[in-house]
Amino acid sequence: MAWEAVADLDQLEEGDMMVVEMKGEPICVVRLYEDEAVAVHNTCTHQQQPLNEGYLQEDDTLICPAHNSCFDLRTGEPRGVPAVSPIPVYACKIEDDAIWVDPEQQLNDAEIPHKPFH
Repeated sequence: MAWEAVADLDQLEEGDMMVVEMKGEPICVVRLYEDEAVAVHNTCTHQQQPLNEGYLQEDDTLICPAHNSCFDLRTGEPRGVPAVSPIPVYACKIEDDAIWVDPEQQLNDAEIPHKPFH
């Protein structure tokens, strides 16, 4: 395991998100609640847009800013079109007043989104 502290708790309020690069990939870290954070790949599987520029909904889904693809932040599964492929979800925890992510522990079997062709 390669747990890495990516943020102090006071850096992210509930509902805030940030992007960190881990193992050469952009990871979007979202603080859902006081005691829960999640980490997902920051690239939409529809047209490879950065998810951190989107917005969080009350049902803990993240909406892509480009075409409104919606992803469940706990499973990575898309909730309706245009995205049909899930985003990778990574192990994430809150401990010792920090948010920790282990990019080597992918919690689903989603493929890493490819880079845009253009």
